[in-house]
Amino acid sequence: MADVTTAPDSPQQPDADASGVDAAPVDAPVVDDRSHDEVSVRRAPKISVFLIVGAMAGVVVSLIVTSLFPFDEGEGIASTYGYFALWGLTFGGAIGATVAIVADRSSIRRAKRVRAERESVDAPDEPAVEGELE
Repeated sequence: MADVTTAPDSPQQPDADASGVDAAPVDAPVVDDRSHDEVSVRRAPKISVFLIVGAMAGVVVSLIVTSLFPFDEGEGIASTYGYFALWGLTFGGAIGATVAIVADRSSIRRAKRVRAERESVDAPDEPAVEGELE
């Protein structure tokens, strides 16, 4: 049996009248409202990353410190490590926050002043919708 298709040989374009939409281009009024401002551009550090890395480093340091010293046999290593991990988490997060603040202050000093152009464009009015909206 032969391969029979009903597809046309050339691509078809939709008719403008068949879609029900007016094919005329919408002429939006162009408003040339430009202003120039001088702005400051800088690379600011992400403080949350410094907090998380500091807290993780504090937990790792507390693990190392806990394993270096002898622990009480009655308490066990897990409870001792858990107690010191809370302190390491807190102090590590505080040190990470301090480093983030220092990095932020240093980025303020390295900020560059550039000239930026502000342009406002009014959006065209939405066409009226015929029929009911659901």
